[in-house]
Amino acid sequence: MGRPAGPVKSAGGPPSDTMLRELFGAAIERHRAGAFAEAERQYRRILSLFPAHAESHRMLGAALMAQRNGDEAAAQFAAAVALKPQLPGAHEDLAAAYLAVGKTDLAVDAAARAIELNDTPRARELFVESVKPVRFTAENQRLRALLLRALAECWCRPRELTSVCVSLIKRNPHVADCIARVTAARPRRVDAPALFGTSGVATLAKDSLFVALLQCNPLSDIALEHLLANIRHIMLTMAAGYEAPDEQCLRFFAAIAQQCFVNEYVYAVSDEEADQARDLQVKLLRALNDGTPVPPLWPIAIAAYCPLHAIAGVNSLLQRSSPDYVRALLAQQIEQPAAERRLAASIAALTSIDDSVSQAVRAQYEENPYPRWIKAAPPAQPIISKENLPLGIPDVLIAGCGTGLSTIEFARQVPNARILAIDLSRASLSYAKRMAASFNLDNVEFAQADIMRLGSLGRTFDFLDASGVLHHLADPWAGWEILLSLLRPGGLMQVGLYSELARKNVVTARELIAQRNFPATREGIRQCRQHIMATDDPALKSVMQWEDFFTTGECRDLLFHVQEHRTTLPQIRSFLIANGVQFAGFIPEPSMQRRFTARFADPAAMLELECWHQLETEIPSLFTNMYQFWVRKPAAAPQPPLGGSD
Repeated sequence: MGRPAGPVKSAGGPPSDTMLRELFGAAIERHRAGAFAEAERQYRRILSLFPAHAESHRMLGAALMAQRNGDEAAAQFAAAVALKPQLPGAHEDLAAAYLAVGKTDLAVDAAARAIELNDTPRARELFVESVKPVRFTAENQRLRALLLRALAECWCRPRELTSVCVSLIKRNPHVADCIARVTAARPRRVDAPALFGTSGVATLAKDSLFVALLQCNPLSDIALEHLLANIRHIMLTMAAGYEAPDEQCLRFFAAIAQQCFVNEYVYAVSDEEADQARDLQVKLLRALNDGTPVPPLWPIAIAAYCPLHAIAGVNSLLQRSSPDYVRALLAQQIEQPAAERRLAASIAALTSIDDSVSQAVRAQYEENPYPRWIKAAPPAQPIISKENLPLGIPDVLIAGCGTGLSTIEFARQVPNARILAIDLSRASLSYAKRMAASFNLDNVEFAQADIMRLGSLGRTFDFLDASGVLHHLADPWAGWEILLSLLRPGGLMQVGLYSELARKNVVTARELIAQRNFPATREGIRQCRQHIMATDDPALKSVMQWEDFFTTGECRDLLFHVQEHRTTLPQIRSFLIANGVQFAGFIPEPSMQRRFTARFADPAAMLELECWHQLETEIPSLFTNMYQFWVRKPAAAPQPPLGGSD
């Protein structure tokens, strides 16, 4: 395919650079004024005269994107980068256009190229957004390197990239071979020579993406879970036999121990393993008491079976010299939990917690702070726009902040906000407070409180976040009304509620748990998970689609919660009408929006809950995570002036 032809000559002579500047300037002016159709016509005229003008191709693409014509916009952006590969922002625009029309592979390639040419925050955001749904079927070193950077440099929450990273890790032939051997032998364990072959564990330890993911987020994959549980057993056997792996293998084993802590020891444990782990604990404590050397593999192997802070006497490891990978493990499992215990005492209680449901929910999250997380997304576009915040310092309430991930991301995005973050659980709050301190945040106040008692708080807010908390109250609608009473006129509220339609498989799993009387303990959750993994029931099997299935605390939250309500869009609509609150839209999710616009062409339909209900009825899995949306409290009517007129 040849390059576009040169400028077309007119009757008055060839087009000049002066003409190009004048025409382009006029088109840009119309574009900035929001007259996209008129700007489009002017760009097309320019290109009829100057078909090789890359900037006009790019701006025509932007005008087309503004008019929701993603396919033609992509063609124009592609023409721009073909003519001028170094054109600033053009590859990013191309990635955004491909993403808008669901051409994921092309979007990934364009975003990767944008990063390679000009590494900008927007290029990174587009790469993350486009690569998230990708599932690799072959090794890709180029994207492997970018994914490793994304994890190391916190381009996003690690969880956003876990599934795509897992798919690439499993393309590593050594990993694939080990998975095949473990799968063929199940339920029997495979010993080290049979699992790793002559090359040993080093072939896995060299996979830097694998190691990085182990350290920062639970691995949501059954095959990798079985492999890691098998390797953990090998670690324990090696430690008991006084074997001394090399440094690279020890680093890999330490990463597995960190993974086990993050997933709250969700992997199944045999009685024999449990006995071996306890025996190794005895050896470790004896060595610490006697002052004799401790092989690095000992605390690593023990930490893969239980948190080190739960073992009395193990704190003396902190006074010993240790390799950096052991120090990281000690920080995770001893120092950080100790810091959280100290912080818990400093957290104020704003209300009593005397409701029986609230007390039960609090007890659950004291045992399993939700969720455990390591890295937050970088400061980016605020969750809410400047137009939705008042002038001056906005007051924000985060109701049910948990371990603070969303709170901390919000605080970094809106640093001038005054934020009150509340939760029932001191364990969750102290985790959040420790993480906030690691980001040097000073605009968040963490406090213990019950939403059902907040009516007496005596404070009001410009923005309120109640994502994923209302459905755990004794009466979600009453709790929502209390929170609305704290929202100032014109204020915005973010809400998350479980969908009745989308969680039918969760209901099925909860029925199984009740029938089999699985307790909401670590061992009960392990047993339940093993049953679900082995079942042929597709409804039960489908709960493994949730990443929450892959940690103890999150699986408890998903399947064993002491209080869960689900709702429907018609019920939400009725509540909003009854309370005089305006629905302000669902929180954007590209694939969901594409489905909606394919079904309802009118942009105004995006704010009609009846339309969304119709779409969800047709696609019950549409809101698998939650209904996540905004509502706005109407602004107060202007008050008449006091006193009479002259």
